[in-house]
Amino acid sequence: MSEQKQQDLEPGFIFQRVARQRLRLTDKRLAPHNLTSAQVFLLNWLLHRDGMTQKELAQRLSIGTVAVSGMVDRLEVAGLVRRGQDPNDRRAKKVWLKDSVRTNRELLSGLAKEINDVSFKGMSATEIKTLLGLMDKVHRNLVEALDADDPSKWVNEQPIRR
Repeated sequence: MSEQKQQDLEPGFIFQRVARQRLRLTDKRLAPHNLTSAQVFLLNWLLHRDGMTQKELAQRLSIGTVAVSGMVDRLEVAGLVRRGQDPNDRRAKKVWLKDSVRTNRELLSGLAKEINDVSFKGMSATEIKTLLGLMDKVHRNLVEALDADDPSKWVNEQPIRR
């Protein structure tokens, strides 16, 4: 097997390429609606639990609070969300969906289904279930490692040589 083929099968490259291509296709399908995949991820969190703080959204999206603030600014200008003070914490800002997002929920669901249909083309229901189960296990392993990160347990502790 060529070095390029072998590299193409490395897990890190596969995960990165799959995630990148799904995001590119999602952004392409969302462009006519003037939305990005990152904005839709935020809207989906609010569809599941409206009125989250910007800090909670940042944690769920694994991005910084400054990035969430900018995203909420753009969604607010677009008339999709509104933000206001948290009555329990005057420093915190909460974000709520506007009715326009709820009325377009089917559009967002349809776009997600389309991306999944393209992603899983040619796979049986059993293969998809197995793949998603394994990916969930990988995700849980990574979360566990992050939560209990102990540098002494890493195989290679050598610094990168400059």
